[in-house]
Order: sequence, then structure tokens, then C-alpha cells
Amino acid sequence: MDDGRRELYVRALALPGALIAARAVTAVMPGAVRMLSMWVHETGHAAAAWFTGFPAFPGPWFTPVDLERSLAMTVVVIGALAAGIYSAWRSERWFWVACAAALLPLALFGSFGLHPLYAQQLIIFGGDGGCFVLGSVLMLTLYARADHPMRTERLRWACLALGALAFMDARATWFGDVAAIPFGEDERGFSDPSVLTELYAWTVPVLVGRYQQLAAACFAVLAGGWAIGLWTAYSEARGAATVSTPSSFPRTRRTAATR
Repeated sequence: MDDGRRELYVRALALPGALIAARAVTAVMPGAVRMLSMWVHETGHAAAAWFTGFPAFPGPWFTPVDLERSLAMTVVVIGALAAGIYSAWRSERWFWVACAAALLPLALFGSFGLHPLYAQQLIIFGGDGGCFVLGSVLMLTLYARADHPMRTERLRWACLALGALAFMDARATWFGDVAAIPFGEDERGFSDPSVLTELYAWTVPVLVGRYQQLAAACFAVLAGGWAIGLWTAYSEARGAATVSTPSSFPRTRRTAATR
């Protein structure tokens, strides 16, 4: 099987298969899945903090976040996005130019326009929110271009598995029974749902509804990425097959009369 046809099958089956398998594994071994998805969850907290100007460092089961905004943190985030835009522009990677350009105003608004009270709520929400958003980003690395290290080094398979597990782990919490929501307190303090409902007065229906809306939006993005990736692979495979197929018209010998 040639590479183009193999990639077509990969793009058709890998993402749906990963989500189905992750849902099954999450139901059978939730504790083991949580050990992996925890890193995506904590990175979600940290990413929300960075984009609202708060220094944070994701750690195992807990992400410390500074109580005050830091201008240096904002400069690092804005600088990284600006450098990404410039690098992608020089390489003519227009997709990444668009992505970084879309994130830049979000970072500016989060750091300078969003009230700290709402920023803190976003940071708390960003835990399982990160499982949906960052999990989707990890899964979409499946569609990296042929010469990208994600594909040449086979890293996209690890990202696909981790992203699918994180996505389905969070889904099990917010699309199941309300009793499955981890309200309460442990040695690290109140859980994220408890902080949002008890400290910030979110009602349970609002809390569940916002996570479900975010999950639906991320799933729509995944579906769009799957469709575009499949069409791209099909077009490339079809083009390669056309090029490799010999012409059905026989060559004619040129004679003096045709010169």
C-alpha cells in the first residue's frame, strides 16, 4: 500500500477510533486514565492563567497560580505569539499565522481587559475546560503535514491517545450523572466544581451547561478537522494515482510528414 492510501485510511479511522477506544478505557479504568489526563487538566489551568496575565506552573494534581497579575508574564505570552506569527509568515505557514493571530487579541484582552475576578473563574474552569480544548488540539496533531516532526517521529500517535483520553475523561464527568461531579474537599483544598459553585456562586446547571457547551464546540472543531483532513488526504492520494497511471493513448512515431 502506498503512503498516500495509507494516510487516507489513517485520517478516516484514527480519530473516531481513538475517541471510541478512549471512552471504553475511561469506563473500565478511570483511575489509570486520570493519571494521564491530569497533566492535560493542570496544563489547562496554567494556560488560562498565562492568557490572563497570571504566572502559573502546572504540576501533578495541583497548579500554583500567583494571586497578582504579572506584566512580565503578559510580555512573554505576547512576545511568543508575535514571534510565532513572524516565524510562520516567513515559512509561509498561513494556517499557523491565522491561529497565532487569533490568539493574540485573546491574550491582550485576558491580560488587560478581563477583571481579575472573572480571570480567576476562568482559570478554575480551565482545568476540565483544558481537557476539552487542549485534548482537541492534541488530537488534531494527527493531521500534521508529511514533513512535520509530529508525523516523521510518530509523535502524533502519542498526542492522539493522550488527547482522546483527556477529552473522554472530562466528558464522563460532565455528561453523566450529577453525582459523578467531584464536589467536596481534600488535602489540597476544594475541588474546582466546589470553588465555582460555592465561592463564585455558579449554579450546578450553569456549571454543567458551560462545560457541555465547550465540549460540543470542541467536538464540532474535531469533526471539521476530520472532514478537512480526510478530503485533503483523498485529494493527494487521487492526484498521486493520476500521476503514476500511464497514459492510455499510445505514442506515435514522428515521421517526416509530421515534423
